[in-house]
Amino acid sequence: MTKVTFPVGYYRFHEDEGLNFQLNRFFTYGVFDKEELMGIGRSIDGFEKWISLFTELGQKEEKAGNALKAAICYRAAQFYTLSGEKNAEGQSLKHVLYDKCVNLFNAYFFEAYPELKFVRIPYESYELPVYYSTCEDAVDTIVIHGGYDSICQDFLMMVPYFMERHFNVYFFEGPGQGEVLMHHDVRMIPEWENCTGAVLDHFKLDNVTLIGISLGGYLATRAAAYDKRIARLVMYDLIYDFYGAILNKMGKAGKLFDYLTHHPKNILWRSINRKLDQKYFSRWLLLQGYAIYENIHTPFEYFNHIKKYNTREISKMITQDVLVLAGAGDIYTVFYKEQLDALVNAKSVTGRLFTSKESADHHCQVGNMGLLLDTISGWIRQKCNG
Repeated sequence: MTKVTFPVGYYRFHEDEGLNFQLNRFFTYGVFDKEELMGIGRSIDGFEKWISLFTELGQKEEKAGNALKAAICYRAAQFYTLSGEKNAEGQSLKHVLYDKCVNLFNAYFFEAYPELKFVRIPYESYELPVYYSTCEDAVDTIVIHGGYDSICQDFLMMVPYFMERHFNVYFFEGPGQGEVLMHHDVRMIPEWENCTGAVLDHFKLDNVTLIGISLGGYLATRAAAYDKRIARLVMYDLIYDFYGAILNKMGKAGKLFDYLTHHPKNILWRSINRKLDQKYFSRWLLLQGYAIYENIHTPFEYFNHIKKYNTREISKMITQDVLVLAGAGDIYTVFYKEQLDALVNAKSVTGRLFTSKESADHHCQVGNMGLLLDTISGWIRQKCNG
């Protein structure tokens, strides 16, 4: 089995904060080295260049037989492609790039980790994809899922990490994510206990640790509130208030914007809608949301819908052991103390605030995945050994 290692460091690959974060994700995977990403960053002057550069690089790496690197390149291009954009054959470019990256991820992981299995389990009128691995005398059983616009392949390296440490591990996608969204057009809803419960039912799992990544910090908390087969909960990271964190980042303009979300016919929405549509990033961001959530077609509907994604109202229902993770530089960390204080009925609450000195203060600890995973596995062992 190929041993899992992660480089440490968060670098200034690009001046744009969002693009720089994505480039640092690729560095964290350990597939791109620092100098190569510095060169890529210097070559990118916008989102169109990002898409064309990574598409071309993906084709080059695929021809060279570098499956993992090619997969990451296609995923990078797919991520910022606008929903609804077509290729020369009239196909959805976002779907074509998605299929390329997933096929290459699978080619790499199934060869490097022959113990890794994949299955689609029945759920409602479609199926949920699950990567999993089991072992004898496992320390614990871990169930993992992603968040807002994730595909499980983004974090699939977590599975062999836990495999090396003798955990049973199951990584699944639910509504609004990856294959479920791209192949079945099933959108995300807040009631995450339903799809999580289906995974637990299918594999006959009990007394598990559930890890929710990014917006999964809310989704996993929601599942744990209603399904006590989940004995340990990891918020990776906390999402105490999705909408509130975005509002807080707006500063003084946040109060006006919050007012407008209660007044759909206010004339200011015309100006806001026009400005959001003029910039590639804001247009991409909203189109992502419209694709992920059910019956969302306007900025007003989008920002009102994401208000539902908060753990403020369900934290008191958590009775499990809980690990709350946060990066000091992440926008969601503004609610770190509130989240810890809200878990009033939890069996135990452990908080971990990662810092810039650890190269782990950004969202999902991009910059030091090794420290993040060591923290999670150490906490699980401690709780299981009681």
